[in-house]
Amino acid sequence: MVRSFPLACLGLISALFLQAQTPTVSGCAVFPSNNVWNVRADSLPVDANSDAYVQTLGATNKAHADFGMSPANGIPYAVVPGSQPKFTVKFYYDGDAGPYPIPPNPPIEANSDHHLLTIDKDNCILYELFNLQKQTDGSWLAGSGAIFPLNSNRLRAAGYTSADAAGLPMFPGLVRYDEVLSGHIDHALRFTGMPTGNRFIWPARHFASSNSGTKYPPMGQRFRLKQSVDISRYGPHMQVVLQALKAYGMILADNGASWFVTGVPDPRWNDDEMHQFTWLVGADFEAVDESSLMANVNSAQAGPSSGPIPTGWVNIVSKSSGECLDVSAMSIAAGAPMQQWACWGGQNQNFRLTAVQNGYEITAENSGLQLDVQGGQGATQNGAPIVQWPFWGGSNEIFRVEAASPGFFSIVALNSGKCLDVSGQSTANGAAIQQWACWGGDNQQWSLVAVQ
Repeated sequence: MVRSFPLACLGLISALFLQAQTPTVSGCAVFPSNNVWNVRADSLPVDANSDAYVQTLGATNKAHADFGMSPANGIPYAVVPGSQPKFTVKFYYDGDAGPYPIPPNPPIEANSDHHLLTIDKDNCILYELFNLQKQTDGSWLAGSGAIFPLNSNRLRAAGYTSADAAGLPMFPGLVRYDEVLSGHIDHALRFTGMPTGNRFIWPARHFASSNSGTKYPPMGQRFRLKQSVDISRYGPHMQVVLQALKAYGMILADNGASWFVTGVPDPRWNDDEMHQFTWLVGADFEAVDESSLMANVNSAQAGPSSGPIPTGWVNIVSKSSGECLDVSAMSIAAGAPMQQWACWGGQNQNFRLTAVQNGYEITAENSGLQLDVQGGQGATQNGAPIVQWPFWGGSNEIFRVEAASPGFFSIVALNSGKCLDVSGQSTANGAAIQQWACWGGDNQQWSLVAVQ
């Protein structure tokens, strides 16, 4: 039976669409509003290789809505509380250490990829796993996995996969029924294609191909439905999806059948209407150049950057407290801990960022020693103290500096992928500086203020 769609909703589709909103799930924003997934692509220039990419993926190949009524058609997800028991998952490729929340009878994707997507609604964290399998001893094995704080623009390290070939999160690109019912989708969609190239472009972090040559689209390549495509003959639900493809486009995220757009299975879908997707062919799409949106290659933030990284001495100032990163007791000793303290101009609050391979070493002026995650390269746990120590090139002494919000950076330890963090989100003098899983809080954002 064809489900009816209220006529009043039809009249609201375009009006609602113009009121772009940050996508949400269970009260959590699905990444910040300036995240690349949530930024429109309809005004971006056409990519110079667009025609070649479309021919490679198939100009006459039919598009397909890779989701529908059946639980076996699409990628499901689970919303869980913060108290959901978490499990260690062993990976045969690569993955974030976890642990991962896995509910009883988890909604694992039915096809061969066996993805599991879970969202911790209390802490707004997205967990994604590829090819999850329960072993006979009750343990869990997966191909790969990744954890994404939903309030952060942090990307995975370059070269790292996720639960998807492109190293990107999957959930933000899924078509969800409730979004369609609202009359507008305010984010880019996820799609697959074949064959792809042996490279990736921002915001992707990984590729899965050996094909070289400019005719092969890289992972992360964004496409959009051409404005010239008439969508008025499509059903009302399809019009919402197609309008999103015109405005926000879709990001190439995995190898698979070309022009397959991914969504969440839902018994409310009308499969007959979703089959109208096959009226589109590859030639109805064009690749776009979104390089102008990139603020920092290591951040999914689209738009103004946090500014250049100064080359001289700087104060590293906490966004949450307005206080300076400070060597405790003005010590010059190796192992002296970092704290925050009211900025007063002392040399124990002056630091220099020097580029090294994979990041920066950060030197305290008063001691000549460098910031260090106490415990060595293996110190990857939350709460590991930040101290000063002679630089020896270890990954616990190298930090990535990534755009977080206008004027502020995240400072991320290379050894752990965790952020410099003011303990307990304190605003008090003497609060300890530690590493902690990046979640985008103001206590993990820092400005770099040049010392006069």
